[in-house]
Amino acid sequence: MPQSKWKSAGLLGATTLLAAPLLVISLLSLSSLSLLGWSGLLPWIAIVVLAVLSSQFTVTVSNADGIAPSRKSVAETFVFLAVMIYVAPPAETVAPATVLAALVSFLSLRGTTNRRVMLLNMGAAVISTYVAATLYGVLLSLFTDSTTWEGQASPQFGAILLPLCALVAVQYVLSAAITSTYSALKSAKPTIIFSRESLIWTAITQLAGAASATLFYTAWQGGGVSFVFVGLLIIGLIYLLHNFNEQRVEEIRRAEKEKSRHMEEMAALHLNTIESLAIAIDAKDQTTHGHVRRTQVYATEMGRLLEVSEDEVHALRAGALLHDIGKLAVPEYILNKPGKLTEAEFAKMKIHPTVGGDILKRVNFPYPVEDIVRYHHEKWDGTGYPKGLKAEKIPLVARIISVVDFYDATRCDRPYRKGMKREESLALLAQMAGVSFDPRVVDMFTAHVEEFDTLIASQDIEEQVAAEETVDQTTARPDAG
Repeated sequence: MPQSKWKSAGLLGATTLLAAPLLVISLLSLSSLSLLGWSGLLPWIAIVVLAVLSSQFTVTVSNADGIAPSRKSVAETFVFLAVMIYVAPPAETVAPATVLAALVSFLSLRGTTNRRVMLLNMGAAVISTYVAATLYGVLLSLFTDSTTWEGQASPQFGAILLPLCALVAVQYVLSAAITSTYSALKSAKPTIIFSRESLIWTAITQLAGAASATLFYTAWQGGGVSFVFVGLLIIGLIYLLHNFNEQRVEEIRRAEKEKSRHMEEMAALHLNTIESLAIAIDAKDQTTHGHVRRTQVYATEMGRLLEVSEDEVHALRAGALLHDIGKLAVPEYILNKPGKLTEAEFAKMKIHPTVGGDILKRVNFPYPVEDIVRYHHEKWDGTGYPKGLKAEKIPLVARIISVVDFYDATRCDRPYRKGMKREESLALLAQMAGVSFDPRVVDMFTAHVEEFDTLIASQDIEEQVAAEETVDQTTARPDAG
């Protein structure tokens, strides 16, 4: 399992293990409401009914990518209301709000088929509400005293304003931190990015929910039925605004989908053009087209195993075809010379990575293909060319290409030598690991080469042997070219 999946599974497990006991404790604590009589039970029953009814109305809020939507229920208003009623004396408990948060989260996600996402969101709702409600209670005790609550009097709005703001902010930040971190880990993204739209609309929802809860709370404390109607009006207005936003987001998604489809078509055309150019390059030094296709499979699969970025996977796919494009500037007699190159000939051969890099620099690829072409002949010990880069200063994509290209080149028949067997090529790779090649890349490749070869066989690009069969004319070490 990739490291990113282990991390996301670990976060899910930790969230569940923390939320479960908090929810159990809250459920057990609900029994204390019966001791308060109807004054405690009646608002709780009313809040639950209203929360269940309002949970049917969900709104769309953009996720961190700014496009993919997530669902948010307007019933969170009643979670805030439960905090305001029950965290204050005489109940002084966060249990009703915590249980209600779990219920609202479950109802808003009831159509979700991904059970892990549902479990994580419920856990995040329980933890964030429990912590935020506890903080609300602490701040409330600092801004009020026991005389404030005598005779069921309602405290001044100024006394609950700061605790209420803290409740809304902490509940949102904790919940968003848990869910966004999980999404980032699942997608193997190095950072958590919130879209501007996500922040704005979520802030509006939270503030509107808090305002509505305050109006309901005022009405419950004897402020009049008018506060209830105003609270409902605010909820309805926000729901309508969000529905308008949902339609706009859906239009953006359709446009982005069409744009993505067009880009995929252009990328396929681009790759076909690259492949045609690669055939011309390979023909010049008598390399079979099967070699570059196999190298492409090896490289892209290695990239995924080593968890490189998506851009780097695209670079490996194109770089496997184009890494020797600079050989267009090298005379054919040098490329196909059966014996050892002279110093002058080797000097001409060594220009091909630089020439290739300069050619691709003009193409302006959106991913690091140039790094592959320019540095795939660098060696781990720093004795390669053209820059003499050493160890991890060599781009990882170039280190991957150098290993897989060398391996497949040694397996292929050439006019001046027979190809090696798999075990012979792997033994030579192991011998050169730490000298010419990155040991980690060599080890990973060796461990999975049979899987790669099975994949290659299924794509009908198995080992090709040159038609012309000649006697080996040199004892020089095989070169990936």
